[in-house]
Amino acid sequence: MPLKFKFTQQGERGIIWVIEFLDCVGGIEMKKYNYNEYNITIKEAPPYSFDSTDNKIYDNVIVIEEKDFCKCIEVEIEQYCKIKTVLMVVPYYTPLESFVAPHKDGLFMMLNDVLCVFSPETATVTKQTRIKSLGSMFEVYQLGNDYILYGELEIYRISEDLTVKWTFSGRDIFVRCQGAEPAFSLKQDRICLYDFEDNYYEISFEGKLIT
Repeated sequence: MPLKFKFTQQGERGIIWVIEFLDCVGGIEMKKYNYNEYNITIKEAPPYSFDSTDNKIYDNVIVIEEKDFCKCIEVEIEQYCKIKTVLMVVPYYTPLESFVAPHKDGLFMMLNDVLCVFSPETATVTKQTRIKSLGSMFEVYQLGNDYILYGELEIYRISEDLTVKWTFSGRDIFVRCQGAEPAFSLKQDRICLYDFEDNYYEISFEGKLIT
């Protein structure tokens, strides 16, 4: 299948990241990551029932959120030809197209309003917090050692220890139904936004309104 996106990043402590976004057979999107000696594949998984004996066997099952409507993702970790598989039960509105970014300790994950750090070394979540977002979260972008989160109603800047540095809200939701420019655009020195009423905003990486 065609390669959608690929980049290599030299991180702290000699960590090498190679990230590839692929389409696999059956239309299920997989994301593949190389973190040091670990090859990591992430994809959506079938529903998991805790009372069923028909579940796929995993090395670890991590329940981030257990409600009537949830989503499951499978994390496959390969190291020196040995494979571990982890199932994560996550919030239903987790944006599977854009919810993972590099982190010095593994993977940063934006599971809708739940943020966490996943360690491929231990196959566990090592840090976790919840942000007080009023709407759904759409995309995550890395900015230095921090993260910019694009949400329906808020823009966040998050530090690598999952602390909220700032938030920004507009007059309406950051969704656009008209115009050529997207509702959210991360530029070299600023963030450009349009809301549903077509109001335009430019904010600095410090969360300050420029225009």
